[in-house]
Amino acid sequence: MVLTDEMRAYYRDHPLMVSSPFGGVEGVNRELLLSTFDRLGVAFDGRRVLDVGCGRGYLEEVVREQGGAYVGVDLVPSRAGFPLALADGAALPFPDGAFDGVFCIDAFEHFPEAERGVAEFHRVLSPDGFVFLSAPNYANVAGLVKASCERFGGYEPDTWAPFRNWCPQELERPLTGRVVRRLFRRGGFTRFRRIAYGPEVGLGLFPWIEHNRMPEAVKFRLQRAFGAIGPAIASVWPGASLHHFWKIEK
Repeated sequence: MVLTDEMRAYYRDHPLMVSSPFGGVEGVNRELLLSTFDRLGVAFDGRRVLDVGCGRGYLEEVVREQGGAYVGVDLVPSRAGFPLALADGAALPFPDGAFDGVFCIDAFEHFPEAERGVAEFHRVLSPDGFVFLSAPNYANVAGLVKASCERFGGYEPDTWAPFRNWCPQELERPLTGRVVRRLFRRGGFTRFRRIAYGPEVGLGLFPWIEHNRMPEAVKFRLQRAFGAIGPAIASVWPGASLHHFWKIEK
């Protein structure tokens, strides 16, 4: 697929764009990851885990430490030393029921064919398997800015995101909680648990924080203010946060 080839080239040439609240090219935010797993009831002991869109594969260390077995999948090889298959997330090279958990951390919004990806997640999961999904949420001001910038502001459709000074992405779908539930229900999943990421309420409600023209002093004050009030806002209005973390089961 041409778009998949374009994405492969993009992430090969822009490795710093491989990032999430849990980490990126430099490593993993272990504390956040483990606390999120605990809140969602995600366990690894004796489980086989597939990490789709794994990037540099830092989740492997956490999975092994917790007693699980890990395999990563990505379009681009970025680090040696962990089990990795080079493949499209919508065409996974594994048999039915091969895994107990599928992890997709800030990659699902970049799938050209989200429905096929969900179908593949369902296929490779065991009957009691689950998906752990971390994905942006645009059911907020950031979503309105995204729609406006892509229509009037010089961004191509599905490219705007409030990361790294609003640098255009190769593909950034406008996911929301409603869209995630609809896609996964159609794919055969039935149970959903979601938590919002409080520290990113600022990006959800005021994405100009990351604009390249935002003065650093103002940016720092806004980040500090939203860091203080963000968790409280997210507990009342999860959609305010730019990121949601999900446990999705069959």
